[in-house]
Parts: sequence; structure tokens; C-alpha cells
Amino acid sequence: MNSTKVSVIVPNHGRNIDRLKLSIRMSTYDNVELIVVDEGKERSVQRNIGMERAKGDYFLFLDSDQEVSLTLIKECVKAMNYADAVYIPEIIISKGLFGYIRNWERSFYTGTPIDCVRFVKAKGCPQFDTTMSGPEDADWDRRVPGIRVISTSPLYHNDNISLINYLKKKAYYTKSMKHFSELWGNDQVLDWKWRCFGVFFSQWKRVLKRPDLFIATMFILLLRGLIYLWLR
Repeated sequence: MNSTKVSVIVPNHGRNIDRLKLSIRMSTYDNVELIVVDEGKERSVQRNIGMERAKGDYFLFLDSDQEVSLTLIKECVKAMNYADAVYIPEIIISKGLFGYIRNWERSFYTGTPIDCVRFVKAKGCPQFDTTMSGPEDADWDRRVPGIRVISTSPLYHNDNISLINYLKKKAYYTKSMKHFSELWGNDQVLDWKWRCFGVFFSQWKRVLKRPDLFIATMFILLLRGLIYLWLR
């Protein structure tokens, strides 16, 4: 039995989380409490409720359509000996070309300002800004103190969303971007040149290997940009 408790906090909206539960039971780290908050509220509100109920020394924030890999929690606990927060690589599991493109795109973001730490120390952990929907992750990430590292073990995101529904979700998140920009006006994620090109060309060899995926990603980002300009 591991003596340090980890609280896995999951906001939910009536989804089946059996796969998530199974992944936690199969984990190589066994001192885990799962806190599922399913109260029909925004994700940020439910996460704050989960933190208030949690009894763990560390928090791991997941969404209901995610799973942990076998050694992830154990690795994150070990990392707390020399760090304060952990970025976790995310593998998107989805059918079809759109899912494949999104997984390729997501792989560039790990540990960058586009990413968000998911495993943190409970002591001193800030609450999420409940006035935001979407950018609250980035805002919270900026307020988490201390040293950050990246885990080698990933989490899995079971996301079979269509392109249309994906754009609808991003449009909903866009409504909070004005507030985020007011708080973090000089943040790198607000620099469209870096957001669309810089983050990718920092790994230019990967881009050159798959120019088709890069072009497809640029098309998706263009659609998102047009939605942002339209709703701004």
C-alpha cells in the first residue's frame, strides 16, 4: 500500500465512466480516491467542488472520457519529489481521419503554454475561475506555482467527436477568451503566429515528415480562427 493518497477529480455530465474507473483500478498505484462530481454545472465549478471534497495529498484532474495508463499515477507521485506539477502527454483515441489529425496536432502541445498541468500538489492548489468555460484550464495553469515536469506515461482521451461538433465546442469556449485576454494579455497562446506556426516549427522535422497532416491542421486552426473573429 502506498502511503500518499491521490485524489482523481472528474467533472461529469451523466457520461459512462466505466473505462476510466477500470483504468484506475488497473493502475500500479493503489492509494487513490476517485471523486466524480456530476451536478449539472460547468466543468470549472465541478472541479472546485471536487477539490473541496478531496482528501488526497495530490490532485489529478481528468475528464470523464479519459483514462490513465498503467504507470501514470505512480510516475506522477514519484515526480513530486522534485517538482510541483506534471504535464501529461495525451493520446487521442478516435475513429477516422479527423481523429488522427487531432492526435497528431495534440502531440505538439505537451508541456507548452497550450497545455495544462494535470497532476498537482493539493496544498496551495488554486481553484478554477468559474467565470470561464474552456480557457479556465490555461488560466489555472498560469496560477499553479512551482516547478513543472512532463511525464513519460500518457493519458488516453476517448473522443469520437465530429468536426462539426468539435467546432461548436470551440465556439462555446471562445466566449471566455476575452476575459482570458484581459487577465493574460501578453500570454503566448494569444500570439496567433506562435499558436499557428511557432509551436509546430519548434519540431520542424516532424512537420516535414508529414506535410499533409500539417496542412490539415492549419485548415482546422483556420476554421477556429474564423469562429473566434466572428464571435469576438
